[in-house]
Amino acid sequence: MTDTEKIIAYIEENRVLTLCTARGSLPWAANCFYAFDRATMTLLLMSDPATRHAIELAENDRVAGTITSQESTVVRLRGLQFTGRGSLMKGAQMETGREIYLQRFPIARLHSAPLWAIKLETVKFTNNTLGFGTKLRWTRRQETLPALSAPGEI
Repeated sequence: MTDTEKIIAYIEENRVLTLCTARGSLPWAANCFYAFDRATMTLLLMSDPATRHAIELAENDRVAGTITSQESTVVRLRGLQFTGRGSLMKGAQMETGREIYLQRFPIARLHSAPLWAIKLETVKFTNNTLGFGTKLRWTRRQETLPALSAPGEI
């Protein structure tokens, strides 16, 4: 299994992410259920446009976040950090996204909130089950990486 396949498997294994948005210098974090479009490496969220994270996402598409599982020991610790760009889904993209989201959360058929796409740009996956401190990385393209403060840090 490649590093990218391990990252995808972990994303698909979980259901809740922490989405970090900002307005000016004021950050915000929200926990959201998500589905994953592996073909486009995009996280799909259903969220009311009146929520703080949706308002901030509409104003500033750059986001960060985490996906973690609750482990009882350090040697089993796994979690990932990501950066991406978010947008409100429309048209054919929204229809495809809705199908993927409803496969994961059929109860969402009863909710009319719009779907948001978080197109992943960078991912750092810490997986101690592969050896303490093991980090797997994925990036959509090199130029999206932020300036690094230290070698190997994102």
